[in-house]
Amino acid sequence: MTSKRFARVAVVAALPILVTAVPAGTQAEATSPATVAPACVRLEQWETQDIKNKEWNSWAKMTNLCFQTFTVRMIWSWARDGDCRILDPESAWTEGRLGPHPSVSELRLC
Repeated sequence: MTSKRFARVAVVAALPILVTAVPAGTQAEATSPATVAPACVRLEQWETQDIKNKEWNSWAKMTNLCFQTFTVRMIWSWARDGDCRILDPESAWTEGRLGPHPSVSELRLC
């Protein structure tokens, strides 16, 4: 019985050492998700086809319907992500990628 009690005390005593070994902020930074733009920043997506060259283009447009300015970028699921763009209230930004089926997975704050 004494050996079980000693083992429990040893484990409990070791826990504070393990917790303090992690630098402050590291765990929160590693697990914090990216901040998604508010719902008042709207996303529209469509595609066009150049019949002569038989090429498809995917397009996405983000429009700021909020009452404040945001810096936002488009996160494309199958192409290079967009650059950060300043969107004043009632302004919009459109960008495109080669290929069919537009796929902006989210609008993310910068």
